[in-house]
Amino acid sequence: MQCVVLGVKPVESERSEGELLEKLSMLIQEINGSTITWISSSTAHDEGKPSQLISCLTEASVDDVTAAVSGVISSDCCELWGSAPAILPLRPSCGYDPHIFYDNATTFEEWAGDTMKQWGMFVQNDLLSGNEVLQLRQTVLDEITHAESLLKMHRPDISIGKDFISFREIASRGNYRFDLLIAPISTASQFVYDVINPRIHQVLKRIIGVIGVEIDCDISVVFSKPGAQNQGWHADGDHQKGACDAGLAVDGWKTVLSDPYALCLAGFGAFAEIAEATWDGKCKAGSAIWYDYRLMHRGLRNQSSILRPVLQLLFKRKWYEEKRNYGTESIAHPKQTET
Repeated sequence: MQCVVLGVKPVESERSEGELLEKLSMLIQEINGSTITWISSSTAHDEGKPSQLISCLTEASVDDVTAAVSGVISSDCCELWGSAPAILPLRPSCGYDPHIFYDNATTFEEWAGDTMKQWGMFVQNDLLSGNEVLQLRQTVLDEITHAESLLKMHRPDISIGKDFISFREIASRGNYRFDLLIAPISTASQFVYDVINPRIHQVLKRIIGVIGVEIDCDISVVFSKPGAQNQGWHADGDHQKGACDAGLAVDGWKTVLSDPYALCLAGFGAFAEIAEATWDGKCKAGSAIWYDYRLMHRGLRNQSSILRPVLQLLFKRKWYEEKRNYGTESIAHPKQTET
């Protein structure tokens, strides 16, 4: 099973996204014995000209899907934009904000669970007060200062911000962007345990599990210094290795995406950027962006004159151990060279 996205430049009578999707849903329900399910439609620009994008799930080949669509629509252009073994995102015509910001239509916990399942992310405004943000920021800055002092003391040859580093405590691919793991016994971690966790307990329970019973939490701070550029699109985690308990449903994603095995509290990728289906996660201090750990994401550039820290909480099934973002060697305890 694969998701296929086609770009169509329709005639005026088929300009409506909904009309085109409805037409295809009625006229193309099977291709060479393979069922085809039409999912969604959107618009994007190809060389400055608008195109309608339509997506479907099918086991038919991309060539057969393209040919079938070309045969039933009044268009001189129908081309493949992308295909993947998982659903490719298309931006809704109204944008993402109406879908991922709470609208008070139901309880927040119920809305959060439904939104995470449908969109893979949502925004929680004002999780922390202004005073709590100041308190947390100072503890995080203290952690950063301590880590950098250890680097200068034990690894004086490293150019902080420019060199690639991968230690047990901190990692960086250069470009003035860092990922610092916060120790479980620390002021910052205690703030998470005492202030944040009680406020999100019910949401976590609905989406992924109970803290300390089914899930645990890695606490880190992702920070960028002035001059940091846009990070490349990437995803973390074992789902990339095809682990069945890390994201693949029992039927291999053929009909449904399994529940997340990890959530981050803090866009999709190259295809979504081309399809204009990305979302820049900008919110005010004290608010939180929740996202499924399988979601492709990236850090945005820092054009300011100050360091920009983001607290990241990775709530995960207890069987999952994060190995992708950090090394095994400690800053303060270099491995001994064999003689």
